[in-house]
Amino acid sequence: MYYDKEKFKNAVLYIAEKGGDDVGKKKLAKILYFVDFTSYEKKDEAMTDLPYIKESYGPMPNPKIFYPALRKLEREGTIEILDSNRPGLHRIIPKQDPNLNVFDETERKLLMNITEKHRLDSAGDLERIAQSEPPYKMVNQGEEIPYHLAFYRNSFGEMDLDDENSNTH
Repeated sequence: MYYDKEKFKNAVLYIAEKGGDDVGKKKLAKILYFVDFTSYEKKDEAMTDLPYIKESYGPMPNPKIFYPALRKLEREGTIEILDSNRPGLHRIIPKQDPNLNVFDETERKLLMNITEKHRLDSAGDLERIAQSEPPYKMVNQGEEIPYHLAFYRNSFGEMDLDDENSNTH
């Protein structure tokens, strides 16, 4: 299954570096969801093209792709995944700087703004936010969430990339 490996790798590095000191697999997955679906909403294409699945704990990049991709980044020395003091929780540590040049300007702004917006949110907070969104609610458990459902979201200002071009501020 196709996804943009370079954008995925650099998004992981960026989110791990700038997303707060509690970025683990779950928080990473939710921020990627917000970035990909907001990107689709904004420009009719997702940033990473990862497929997302409806899981009980919210939208999740397809685990058959997401977990092997993270393990590959860890084997390559791009990231380190540390076990947390709580069972089942991990912390992702970037081992190199992200290359933001792999993103176009819109993607870069979305990645930066959404990561900053959710920096202080816990993985549980992000799970609840994502579960409240129409794309998650509109499919059955275990099904892939089609990107076109992004158009049913209310992204609460995430679409306004810069304040001077927005009429709502």
